Amino acid sequence: MRRFLAIAGCIAAVLVAALPAAANNKPTTGAPIPLGPLGPTSFAADTPFHIEHGFTCDLGDASCIKDQISGNADFDLYLDGVLQPSTVDVDLIDGVLGKRHLTNYPSGLPAGTYTFVGVHSLNGTVVLTRTKTITFS
Repeated sequence: MRRFLAIAGCIAAVLVAALPAAANNKPTTGAPIPLGPLGPTSFAADTPFHIEHGFTCDLGDASCIKDQISGNADFDLYLDGVLQPSTVDVDLIDGVLGKRHLTNYPSGLPAGTYTFVGVHSLNGTVVLTRTKTITFS
């Protein structure tokens, strides 16, 4: 068990040292729009926004980091059924390591009603799907 914890600690240290240098603090545009129940159902048309979802783990939780911050974890965002491009954004904030997928909409969306679907998966298995319909006006 000690060996496992030592190895896990080394993995976490490498992630903290290497990943943020390559992927940390990706710039966002506009306000964040969460896909959960607290997200808006309406938003101003042609106004910048971004959607960023993924996985987070406490820095000391090696098992979580191994499963959810590695290449095993993924998030796909669909807008009206079309897969949207995203950028991986890795952040360490207050002892929590996050691997999120960021999609910026720097020009917003034109007036209309759109459906966003976010799909979280681990090891190729969907673990959470969130759907949010938003009217842009």
